[in-house]
Amino acid sequence: MTDNPRIIIVEDDVPLARSLQRLLVDDGCDVSLAFDGTELKRLLRHGEVDLVLLDLNLGAEDGMDIARELGGTSATGLIIVTGRGRKSDCVTGLEAGADDYVTKPFDHDELRARIRAVLRRRRRGRDGVPILVVGPYRLNTADRCLSLEGSGARVEFTGRESFLLACLMSHPAESVHRADLTRGDSWNPDDRATDVHVSHIRRKLQDAGMSGLCIQPVRGIGYRLTLAPPAESPAESPPPAGP
Repeated sequence: MTDNPRIIIVEDDVPLARSLQRLLVDDGCDVSLAFDGTELKRLLRHGEVDLVLLDLNLGAEDGMDIARELGGTSATGLIIVTGRGRKSDCVTGLEAGADDYVTKPFDHDELRARIRAVLRRRRRGRDGVPILVVGPYRLNTADRCLSLEGSGARVEFTGRESFLLACLMSHPAESVHRADLTRGDSWNPDDRATDVHVSHIRRKLQDAGMSGLCIQPVRGIGYRLTLAPPAESPAESPPPAGP
């Protein structure tokens, strides 16, 4: 890891939190610890944060509420690291806006790989091609916002959603393999995280009146992004026949 990314670990298990802190500091990260949501909010006010590692079981607090609050913004990456291993919890966490979901106990090397993947996606959005254009749709990868030319419509995405949409908009009308949509992650063909994020993107597009940007599943491959054909204007009625 480079550029000393700033990470906050939200974990009420103090020995585990300090162990993770040492691991990431050795990787060159600037790591702070928060043992509850109040401390997290205080740390977030002190400058930009690249990534939050969030436990869901925080005593009286439900970490999922914190995940929803963080997921509502695109400024900070979010990986949920928790003992809740049910599929329903994973889906809820991803729909709340998390970039990834890791269950305990976890392999340290795998967690580090997932952290690097999220940080790379953030860096691509900041340093890569700033604007992607497909038809009247423009994705600003720096602020993760999609706009529709001429309408004023605008929708904001989380880091993972923006990464997926950028991959698809970089190859319009082409089939993009699932492995390419999870590049840098420990890809598993049975992992449904990508499907959850795509569903979230579609819902945001529909709510913003941008359903003309279509993400279609391609069986056995992944997804393809296309433009819906413009709605045809109603045909004019023929002039009335003369007497």
